[in-house]
Amino acid sequence: MKTTRIAYSQRLNVGKYRALAEQARRLGRVRSEVWRRYGSVAGAGLTDRQVRDQWLAEGTHRRFEVLANAWKETVRDAMADITASRESAKAVARVRGGVAGRRERRDQRPATTR
Repeated sequence: MKTTRIAYSQRLNVGKYRALAEQARRLGRVRSEVWRRYGSVAGAGLTDRQVRDQWLAEGTHRRFEVLANAWKETVRDAMADITASRESAKAVARVRGGVAGRRERRDQRPATTR
């Protein structure tokens, strides 16, 4: 289950707002990088922990300049989204196959006279 959390604040000053907007921009880059690298066949079978460990070993995480918890959670969320996307594609393929099979069977039936 995916949950979106929205934080509301009153009297958020301009400096804090800009800092939050900048963090969101940087975390968007993290998400984009995860999808770019692991959203295809290259990421099949990898877990978020494997990606995290690889990024720590390579030093990739330093490039984003965000706190560790933030980028790790973003990697975890993006990998979960990739997995969900793959699963939905599999389900669509099964449905299409079923529909195509029914269509073929219908075409093989004897024609009815009217």
